[in-house]
Amino acid sequence: MPFSTLRRHTMTEPTTTAAAAGTAAGYKLALLSLPVIASLIAFWLGIRFVPLRPGQAWNDLINRVMGCLASSFILGTIALVLLMHHKPGVFTAGAALARLATFPPEAGFFVITGCVFVLCSIPGPWIVAAVFLWLERRKGRDISELAAEIRAGITSVRAPAAAPAAPEVAPATDSTLKP
Repeated sequence: MPFSTLRRHTMTEPTTTAAAAGTAAGYKLALLSLPVIASLIAFWLGIRFVPLRPGQAWNDLINRVMGCLASSFILGTIALVLLMHHKPGVFTAGAALARLATFPPEAGFFVITGCVFVLCSIPGPWIVAAVFLWLERRKGRDISELAAEIRAGITSVRAPAAAPAAPEVAPATDSTLKP
């Protein structure tokens, strides 16, 4: 027999349809559950560390959700632009994960976008609470007084503090050297 026919060829085990479907289902589950899990964790953290006000729980909850939405769209858009500019590989990885889950590659973009929006929504309730607290403490003032206070605060932050002058020290003279 010729030598070329004596070579042993090994074949990989063929993948069954059930195994391929199970793998795709696992990727789909990971892809679709990531933004949902991140949203639930963010919401739980917000409720856990800053409980709802007793007696006004429903209004407090609506204020927090609105704060999350506003923060998500304002900070999230900025974060997405920065992420696309500095780390474009994140979106490539999202598209690859979507292909593995037998989704169109655009689904990976939307999952990454959803996760960024969820992360950027976390500071929303604290920002809204800080603004309302600031307004509550200045109740009764008109808009010109508030603007003057903001302007004074901004200029005091921008103006550098005068550095204390260092005392001048006379140079030491060596009495052992004579001219």
